[in-house]
Amino acid sequence: MSRKSDTDGAPKKKGRKLLLVVVIVAIIAVVGACASGGSGSKSSDKGGESATATSGSKSTKKGNSDSSDDTKINADKFKKIENGMSYEQVKQIIGSDGTEQTTNQVGDITTTIYEWKSDGFGVANVTFQNDQVVNKAQFGVNDQSTAKATMDKYNQVQTGMTYDQVKGIMGGDGELQSDTKISGHTSQLYSWAGESVGSNATITFTDGSVSSKAQYGLDG
Repeated sequence: MSRKSDTDGAPKKKGRKLLLVVVIVAIIAVVGACASGGSGSKSSDKGGESATATSGSKSTKKGNSDSSDDTKINADKFKKIENGMSYEQVKQIIGSDGTEQTTNQVGDITTTIYEWKSDGFGVANVTFQNDQVVNKAQFGVNDQSTAKATMDKYNQVQTGMTYDQVKGIMGGDGELQSDTKISGHTSQLYSWAGESVGSNATITFTDGSVSSKAQYGLDG
């Protein structure tokens, strides 16, 4: 896979690294839910391992996605992508082929991650297992939430809370960073920006309730 080294800029490179971390964290959360719930099958364990084993895997291009504005990912298109969709369905939503980032196979499960770029520095990765979406993640594609996180609000968030409860504490919807579904278990990762530049609160919901939270640089 070829990449632009001089024109993409530092924000895009940083975004891609953060996006990969988000994908891995979300899949690990789902695989953990499978294990703790006792309902994880052999296939789901393989799927979790396959989705995270990205280093050293082959990297080729499925297609090109930067020909025109209407062939790039945006917030509306990202929202329309649902777990269980095929690659062709996602392609029709976005209007272009994705660029293959990694592909690997463990047993009878083939996992492939494709990337689509936005008009700006944003990128979205969609993970397919056996041609079905199991994860979508974005950086710089969705509109940032107008609700602001503070340290006081962050401290009020407790494990087991629902999204609506956290939304009520934060004062509005968060920005969906990642959405994963494997073997019937789901994981969504939302973020709320803080008042100061770069500060944020990140909350992970596994099967509909808070399973972990993290913050950086929050005030108040």
